[in-house]
Amino acid sequence: MLKRPDAPEVKFMGTKERMWGVIRRPSATYRDIGQRPDAAGPFVIVVINALIIAGLFLSLTSKVSTNVIVNATSGEIGTTSLLTSPQGVSSWVVALVGIMPSIMVGLIYLIVGTMFAHFAFKITGGTGGKMKTLSVVGYSMMPVILVRLVGIIIALVAIPPFPDIVNFDPGSLAVLTPEVINWAYNSGIWYIIDIMTTGSFLWTGYLLIFGIREAHDTSTIWAAMIAIACVIVLTWTFWTAH
Repeated sequence: MLKRPDAPEVKFMGTKERMWGVIRRPSATYRDIGQRPDAAGPFVIVVINALIIAGLFLSLTSKVSTNVIVNATSGEIGTTSLLTSPQGVSSWVVALVGIMPSIMVGLIYLIVGTMFAHFAFKITGGTGGKMKTLSVVGYSMMPVILVRLVGIIIALVAIPPFPDIVNFDPGSLAVLTPEVINWAYNSGIWYIIDIMTTGSFLWTGYLLIFGIREAHDTSTIWAAMIAIACVIVLTWTFWTAH
């Protein structure tokens, strides 16, 4: 599985090709990344991750019901999903506004992760520059993106509706109460999503072996050892911040 590409030079790949290539053909794709590193792909992945986080927020909000007036003449009250209610506008606003902070946090993680990985590469004899390290680390996060997409589907399908009817001030942005948040995070489904995300880090570590080897001209054994160290730090950081 860790066989090196036969050709020393591989076909030039664009950002989209690289994003899928690290999943389908990691050896050849990381050879191309090592020869022509870029920051565009990692940035796109950070943006996609922010959009997915917004999607997870909306999938959770969709499980909350609220009271609405279904007949203005008689004043009849009914229930509907918060996302489709008049109060649900706040949910969409919070999700959209939250994309920018998620991008900023993602960029910070990318930069800090690149610094840590580059230091590890250098002390083990790596020869590549910082841009190569950033490209390798950024593209190696593709498994996290894919698993989180599956997480949205699981949240929509498997998480049961919030048991109580919740009423919100239409002018308030506090669309999720502490009770709703605790209910979600204490549910077994959310824990499964967290475990899946942790598993995606192992996949990321597997990809890092190719990236480290091709970008920093190290042996496969050394690349595997550094990848293991990176995965340990990544997993610890995720569960600590979580």
